Amino acid sequence: MNDEKTMGSLAEKLMSYLSTAPRQDANYDIALAMLTHYGKLKNLSLAEIADLCYVSKASLSRFCRFMGFDSFRELHDCLRKDFSIGTDYSRTFFDKLCADPQAALQDYSEELIRNIRATATPENTQRISDMAMTMANSGRIAFFSHHFLWDIGRHLQSKMIRMDRYVELYLDYAQQLACARSLQKDDLAIVCTVGGSYPLRYPTVWNGLVSAGCPILVITQNVSSSYWNFARFVLGCGVSNRNDVGKYGALMAVDMLTLQYLRQYGKEYL
Repeated sequence: MNDEKTMGSLAEKLMSYLSTAPRQDANYDIALAMLTHYGKLKNLSLAEIADLCYVSKASLSRFCRFMGFDSFRELHDCLRKDFSIGTDYSRTFFDKLCADPQAALQDYSEELIRNIRATATPENTQRISDMAMTMANSGRIAFFSHHFLWDIGRHLQSKMIRMDRYVELYLDYAQQLACARSLQKDDLAIVCTVGGSYPLRYPTVWNGLVSAGCPILVITQNVSSSYWNFARFVLGCGVSNRNDVGKYGALMAVDMLTLQYLRQYGKEYL
């Protein structure tokens, strides 16, 4: 299975489709049925999943291609390599959550706050003015991440469009790659990768961004990566991703960009 097909879990891909589908057609019904019985799917055959969705095997195969997979087998391989909730939360944290939920939530919130404070540093604040200026002067702005950080990009989209700046955001690998290769030198690419693994996991997209020659703004906790030698800006977003708190630092970084853009260019929109 090529991990580039989903850039995250199949569940994320299906949920994103259901959230944005313009109409409830046969593909919508199949996606809904698959999500309703998601935990069972990896142990079921093509025929069994088709029965679960009340469609023929041919219809299910067409749905797999509709979702960007070459075949049912490729989709099924993705299911077998899916991400469990244990990817986000450690067993130690779970045990503490069960034994003393208040203490566990206190630890969680303190880690979250530490990330936000580590993002809102004077060093970041000093650099962010140039980042906002580049955003204002760019022809296009495109946001790159994997599915688990899609909401961070969507938040940026929502804020910026109200200041008449459209930020491109694509979930699928093929669309991200096409976007990267189409960028020009006066455009801006924003890469959000809390752990800094995006160039390693998706080297073809990263190389496309580098070859495009446009400014690259990286939002990450791994600020010392050698990959960032090709980036114009690196915006740190905290220091910890234990138990999935890194996303709050990334959200804070995006909010800082938005607020700085508002400060410099947004007075007329208030």
